[in-house]
Amino acid sequence: MSPSKNPAAGAKLPSPVAILGFARSGQALADALLARGVEVRAGDAKPASAFSEVEGWKRRGARLFFDGPQGGFLEGASCLAVSPGVPATALAVVEARTRGIPVLGELEIAWRIAEAEAAGNRWIAVTGTNGKSTTTAWIAEILRRAGRSVALAGNIGVPLSAFLSDRRPRDFVCEVSSFQLETIERFRPQVAVLTNVTPDHLDRYPSFEDYARAKGRVFENQTEEDGAVINADDPVAASFRPRSRRVPFSRAGAERSGTWAEEGWLHSAVRGTDRSVLEQRRLALSGAHNLENALAALAAADLLGAPEEAIQMALSDFEGLPHRTQIVASSGGITWVNDSKGTNVDATRKSLEGYPGGSVLLILGGRDKHGDFALLAPMLQQVVRRVFTVGEAAAAIEKALTGAVPIERAVGLERAVARAAELARPGETVLLSPACASFDQYRNFEERGEHFAALAQAAAAAGRRKTENGKR
Repeated sequence: MSPSKNPAAGAKLPSPVAILGFARSGQALADALLARGVEVRAGDAKPASAFSEVEGWKRRGARLFFDGPQGGFLEGASCLAVSPGVPATALAVVEARTRGIPVLGELEIAWRIAEAEAAGNRWIAVTGTNGKSTTTAWIAEILRRAGRSVALAGNIGVPLSAFLSDRRPRDFVCEVSSFQLETIERFRPQVAVLTNVTPDHLDRYPSFEDYARAKGRVFENQTEEDGAVINADDPVAASFRPRSRRVPFSRAGAERSGTWAEEGWLHSAVRGTDRSVLEQRRLALSGAHNLENALAALAAADLLGAPEEAIQMALSDFEGLPHRTQIVASSGGITWVNDSKGTNVDATRKSLEGYPGGSVLLILGGRDKHGDFALLAPMLQQVVRRVFTVGEAAAAIEKALTGAVPIERAVGLERAVARAAELARPGETVLLSPACASFDQYRNFEERGEHFAALAQAAAAAGRRKTENGKR
């Protein structure tokens, strides 16, 4: 697929730009704008004491508005740049729209800057309820092995703005959330991937339909020259009909004009003829959900003209990502798996696929995103021997799943891991796949996953010591 040609992407942004939300993406954008001589006003609801380097930002010319923001934050602003976590209902966002001040996301502004400063970029955007991080990283791995210069950016952990100090053309592979897509205007990826759309973030969106529409915006600015990689097995994703070339992927082989699985092989017809690309058993990551991720990555790679060898090597050697069905400890035949990124019901359900009957001790809970926990019941009855609930959502989970499987409230991860260590038997798996956000007890899912991994490793080590002492 050809590099981008977006002459309208970005004339220089007029000053000042007001940035709402001064965490990772807000600070990365502020840094990029200040480096280009743009006046910056940064605002956040938190107090100044919550931030480091406040004086350094002031010395660089940024005006800082904390505790609100309050007092003149939007006065004369050319636009309001919002970080992904800022809801459309935030007072500053509502005020900006009332005043006619454009409200744009960090993704949109960073994309405009990159397009204005370098010709020849290629843009790949991956969104979806589940699987988007793994798919994004897998595409980036394929392109790296093809010898491309790659920036892995967006919701996966490094804001797009953080890459703007390097102005050479690259393949930007971006994980984009529904929150980020709410505030795009011209953002146009040459390849857009929609992994699936299942209920999530219903604490932010009025309805599932609103959430799905936000996801579909990834295709909004594409043209007939671009490619849309869509999960044909997911009814909501499959319902989108973008202007761009539609390339389906299907684990069930439902459509065969894109990529699909059949008789133990991954197939692709993206380049015009059906070819067998790789045996499924050679995939680096196991599980039905990772087969879908691999098919999506293969479709994107074919659209981008990646060499066959690079595709095969990356599909078979990719190490995966932390906090996504990651084995973090094992001892005495007991395996501990960190799926802290499983922050919604569908993600947890997919994480449970493939385990033997009654072999999983599952840790559920955190901040409720208004998912329907009752949908987990059939899968729990198949593979889960006991559930431990933690966090704010514990009571809601217990109410929804009472009778489906034995449930024990643990409150926090320390107690959940301790009880799992007491009860687990050889051949079983202790799985953290919480079906909830982390923000009741942790800053993010990474911190939650790291805490679980440390607790699991300590429990596994204690188990090994106990076994060794018993042999003496």
